[in-house]
Amino acid sequence: MYSHHQTKKIISLPKLLLTAIFLSTLLSYSFLAFNSNSQEETPSLAEKVFEKYQTFLQREDIKALLPVVLVEIKKPENQRFLIPETINLAVDNPEFIKTLIPDIGDEFITLLKEDEEIQTFLRDPDVQALLQDLDAIDELEELLRFAELSLAERVAETHAAVFEREDIKELLPTILATFRKTDIQNQITPEILKSVETDPDTLKTILPNIDERFITLLKDDMDVMTFYSDPTLQLLLQDPEAIDELATILNINLVLPVTVKVSPASIESPRRGEQLTITVDIVDGQDVQGYEGVLSFDPTALRFVSLEHGTYLQGELLTVPTPEVTDRVRFAQISVDTPASTADGTLVTIKFEVLSAKASELLLTDVIISKAAGVQLPVIIENAEITEPPIGPWDTNGDGNVNILDLTFVASHIGNDDAPPEADVNGDGSVNILDLTLVAGHFGE
Repeated sequence: MYSHHQTKKIISLPKLLLTAIFLSTLLSYSFLAFNSNSQEETPSLAEKVFEKYQTFLQREDIKALLPVVLVEIKKPENQRFLIPETINLAVDNPEFIKTLIPDIGDEFITLLKEDEEIQTFLRDPDVQALLQDLDAIDELEELLRFAELSLAERVAETHAAVFEREDIKELLPTILATFRKTDIQNQITPEILKSVETDPDTLKTILPNIDERFITLLKDDMDVMTFYSDPTLQLLLQDPEAIDELATILNINLVLPVTVKVSPASIESPRRGEQLTITVDIVDGQDVQGYEGVLSFDPTALRFVSLEHGTYLQGELLTVPTPEVTDRVRFAQISVDTPASTADGTLVTIKFEVLSAKASELLLTDVIISKAAGVQLPVIIENAEITEPPIGPWDTNGDGNVNILDLTFVASHIGNDDAPPEADVNGDGSVNILDLTLVAGHFGE
């Protein structure tokens, strides 16, 4: 028979073996994952050389010489000489290169004699390895060519396939034009642009009127998100001149959407019988020569009084008469000979009489903004709301009107100790002539 300790050892051995196998497997997977990540992050030989010597390689004298030198270096008959020993010997004795590569050029020889920077460059083991690798040389040439491109050219070249998509072609002009706006540029930060990668809805914080289709693409389309996540594109979106250049490359006409809005956007209703004045304003107009629109309102809350056109349009003006309609007012004006000289301004000022101090909306519809020759501009509409004012204590029944009902209610409770709190208008603990006087003072509101 086995002792208690012997049995415990026999039982523990399989557990130890399983634990060892588990740990070994875990370590193997960890090593493979680490090795895989390391391989993904390791730059190519050309990228290493480019990153280390980018400033040197973009010197004007080097840019002038390099294409000719690389042509000679890439010739099969010259490749056999490009071993580290020969390269180091050539750096020590530049004239020696002529014996190996006769067509290398005297300017390069002179530079090699006098310039320590090029000597350091050629002694670098990575550079020497690159000079023996035709594919690496080609890649370095491509990196140098790409570095010479403007920001817009790089974006256009890198994302050519995306720019050919019909959905992107439809959305891009308005998106680029919106990003180019001065007020938007003042809000953009690298952090905000970066945050859109994890939450596309963040873009609405700076572009509240952005087409929802683009937000959906960012969420659902990997190609579009890859396009947006490119740091070069995000740099471009912060540079109005680069946006203009990209539009030129892609043959896009940047048309900023014009905003037509009711101002103020929210206003507390005046008392019944008083007037309410609003304006219809334009923002980001471009060479505007005409406008029209309809402002709808609640006829139980407001009555149209008057409309006056602003001074946004100049020159010889043709104003369309405003027809009398119960619940809407139409406005239209054109300049026969002169486009508007400013982007922002007031189109019309409209006055209403308040019939009832209650909540309602002012809604713009059928808005058209036109350039010369009948070219219509895209429009963003911003409506307005009228809010109900706080109910005063003199409106004892809370119906929004101070009338005979409120007077008779207070009068019926004068002197009563058990009067409801609504009858104590001034809140002094008793219902008397003072409360009745307060109601009378607001009668008709």
